[in-house]
Amino acid sequence: MIDLSRSRMYGHWDHLDPMICEFQHGSTMIYISYDNTHSMESRLGIAQKTVDADFNRISEAISFAQKISEKNYPDFWEKANQITLKQSPLIVFSLRYQLDFDGVIYDISWNPGFRPESGTILDEYFLEEELTINALPEHKKYINVGRDCNGRFNEIA
Repeated sequence: MIDLSRSRMYGHWDHLDPMICEFQHGSTMIYISYDNTHSMESRLGIAQKTVDADFNRISEAISFAQKISEKNYPDFWEKANQITLKQSPLIVFSLRYQLDFDGVIYDISWNPGFRPESGTILDEYFLEEELTINALPEHKKYINVGRDCNGRFNEIA
Protein backbone atom coordinates (compact mmCIF):
# COMPACT_ATOMS: atom_id res chain seq x y z
CA MET A 1 0.00 0.00 0.00
CA ILE A 2 1.26 3.46 -0.90
CA ASP A 3 1.42 5.64 2.22
CA LEU A 4 0.46 9.29 1.68
CA SER A 5 1.04 10.44 5.25
CA ARG A 6 2.96 13.57 6.25
CA SER A 7 5.86 11.44 7.51
CA ARG A 8 6.34 9.94 4.02
CA MET A 9 6.28 13.31 2.22
CA TYR A 10 9.20 13.82 -0.14
CA GLY A 11 8.67 17.56 -0.68
CA HIS A 12 6.28 20.31 0.31
CA TRP A 13 5.62 23.67 -1.33
CA ASP A 14 3.52 25.87 0.93
CA HIS A 15 4.55 29.10 -0.83
CA LEU A 16 2.63 28.15 -3.99
CA ASP A 17 -1.06 28.60 -4.68
CA PRO A 18 -2.35 25.96 -4.47
CA MET A 19 0.11 24.37 -2.07
CA ILE A 20 1.58 21.02 -3.10
CA CYS A 21 2.66 17.86 -1.27
CA GLU A 22 5.11 15.61 -3.10
CA PHE A 23 5.58 11.86 -2.62
CA GLN A 24 7.57 9.29 -4.53
CA HIS A 25 6.67 5.67 -5.25
CA GLY A 26 9.41 3.90 -7.17
CA SER A 27 10.38 6.20 -10.01
CA THR A 28 6.96 7.88 -10.08
CA MET A 29 6.22 11.15 -8.33
CA ILE A 30 2.86 11.89 -6.70
CA TYR A 31 1.65 15.49 -6.35
CA ILE A 32 -1.33 16.47 -4.23
CA SER A 33 -2.68 20.03 -4.28
CA TYR A 34 -4.47 21.71 -1.40
CA ASP A 35 -5.41 25.22 -0.30
CA ASN A 36 -6.97 27.06 2.62
CA THR A 37 -10.42 25.74 1.70
CA HIS A 38 -9.30 22.15 1.11
CA SER A 39 -6.91 21.20 3.92
CA MET A 40 -3.81 19.12 3.42
CA GLU A 41 -5.23 16.33 5.59
CA SER A 42 -8.50 16.13 3.66
CA ARG A 43 -6.73 16.16 0.28
CA LEU A 44 -4.23 13.50 1.40
CA GLY A 45 -7.17 11.39 2.61
CA ILE A 46 -8.98 11.72 -0.72
CA ALA A 47 -5.87 10.74 -2.69
CA GLN A 48 -5.09 7.90 -0.26
CA LYS A 49 -8.42 6.25 -1.11
CA THR A 50 -7.56 5.81 -4.80
CA VAL A 51 -3.77 5.98 -5.16
CA ASP A 52 -3.24 2.19 -5.16
CA ALA A 53 -5.97 1.71 -7.78
CA ASP A 54 -4.57 4.65 -9.77
CA PHE A 55 -1.14 2.96 -9.85
CA ASN A 56 -2.76 -0.28 -10.95
CA ARG A 57 -4.25 1.54 -13.96
CA ILE A 58 -0.92 2.95 -15.20
CA SER A 59 -0.75 0.51 -18.13
CA GLU A 60 -4.25 1.64 -19.22
CA ALA A 61 -3.16 5.30 -19.02
CA ILE A 62 -0.07 4.54 -21.10
CA SER A 63 -2.19 2.71 -23.71
CA PHE A 64 -4.50 5.73 -23.91
CA ALA A 65 -1.49 8.08 -24.22
CA GLN A 66 0.02 5.89 -26.93
CA LYS A 67 -3.06 6.47 -29.10
CA ILE A 68 -2.52 10.21 -28.71
CA SER A 69 1.21 9.85 -29.43
CA GLU A 70 0.54 7.73 -32.53
CA LYS A 71 -1.24 10.70 -34.10
CA ASN A 72 1.75 12.98 -33.44
CA TYR A 73 4.52 10.48 -34.29
CA PRO A 74 3.05 8.05 -36.83
CA ASP A 75 6.43 7.09 -38.36
CA PHE A 76 7.90 6.08 -35.01
CA TRP A 77 4.85 4.08 -33.89
CA GLU A 78 4.46 2.36 -37.27
CA LYS A 79 7.97 0.96 -36.84
CA ALA A 80 7.65 0.29 -33.12
CA ASN A 81 4.41 -1.65 -33.61
CA GLN A 82 6.06 -3.98 -36.14
CA ILE A 83 8.20 -5.66 -33.49
CA THR A 84 7.49 -6.76 -29.93
CA LEU A 85 9.14 -4.23 -27.66
CA LYS A 86 10.47 -5.46 -24.32
CA GLN A 87 10.12 -1.99 -22.81
CA SER A 88 7.59 0.77 -23.11
CA PRO A 89 8.55 3.89 -25.06
CA LEU A 90 6.25 5.85 -22.70
CA ILE A 91 6.35 6.05 -18.90
CA VAL A 92 4.30 7.73 -16.22
CA PHE A 93 6.45 10.44 -14.66
CA SER A 94 3.88 11.50 -12.07
CA LEU A 95 0.36 11.23 -10.74
CA ARG A 96 -1.32 14.51 -9.86
CA TYR A 97 -4.34 15.11 -7.67
CA GLN A 98 -5.40 18.67 -8.46
CA LEU A 99 -8.07 20.79 -6.84
CA ASP A 100 -9.76 21.49 -10.18
CA PHE A 101 -9.97 17.87 -11.40
CA ASP A 102 -12.06 15.17 -9.77
CA GLY A 103 -9.75 12.23 -10.34
CA VAL A 104 -6.09 11.65 -11.13
CA ILE A 105 -3.90 13.05 -13.89
CA TYR A 106 -1.10 10.88 -15.29
CA ASP A 107 1.85 12.90 -16.63
CA ILE A 108 3.30 10.66 -19.34
CA SER A 109 6.59 11.21 -21.14
CA TRP A 110 9.02 9.38 -23.38
CA ASN A 111 10.94 6.79 -21.38
CA PRO A 112 14.42 8.28 -20.70
CA GLY A 113 15.76 4.78 -20.01
CA PHE A 114 14.63 3.38 -23.36
CA ARG A 115 17.38 1.32 -24.99
CA PRO A 116 17.56 0.34 -28.67
CA GLU A 117 15.58 -2.76 -29.61
CA SER A 118 15.58 -4.94 -32.71
CA GLY A 119 13.27 -7.48 -34.25
CA THR A 120 12.74 -9.37 -37.47
CA ILE A 121 9.98 -8.27 -39.83
CA LEU A 122 8.91 -9.30 -43.31
CA ASP A 123 9.41 -6.77 -46.09
CA GLU A 124 7.02 -6.25 -49.02
CA TYR A 125 8.54 -9.31 -50.76
CA PHE A 126 8.08 -11.45 -47.62
CA LEU A 127 11.80 -11.55 -46.98
CA GLU A 128 13.06 -11.26 -43.42
CA GLU A 129 14.72 -8.03 -42.49
CA GLU A 130 16.00 -6.62 -39.21
CA LEU A 131 14.24 -3.55 -37.81
CA THR A 132 15.92 -1.54 -35.07
CA ILE A 133 14.33 1.16 -32.95
CA ASN A 134 17.37 3.18 -31.96
CA ALA A 135 15.88 6.23 -30.31
CA LEU A 136 12.65 7.86 -29.32
CA PRO A 137 11.44 11.05 -31.01
CA GLU A 138 12.64 14.34 -29.57
CA HIS A 139 9.86 15.94 -27.59
CA LYS A 140 9.84 17.58 -24.20
CA LYS A 141 6.09 17.87 -23.57
CA TYR A 142 4.11 15.52 -21.40
CA ILE A 143 0.94 13.81 -22.48
CA ASN A 144 -1.46 14.51 -19.65
CA VAL A 145 -4.09 11.82 -19.28
CA GLY A 146 -6.88 12.23 -16.77
CA ARG A 147 -8.97 9.48 -15.25
CA ASP A 148 -12.14 10.90 -13.79
CA CYS A 149 -14.15 9.54 -10.87
CA ASN A 150 -16.13 7.37 -13.34
CA GLY A 151 -12.94 5.67 -14.56
CA ARG A 152 -12.93 7.31 -18.01
CA PHE A 153 -9.63 8.43 -19.54
CA ASN A 154 -9.29 11.68 -21.47
CA GLU A 155 -6.51 13.97 -22.61
CA ILE A 156 -5.96 16.98 -20.38
CA ALA A 157 -4.72 20.02 -22.30
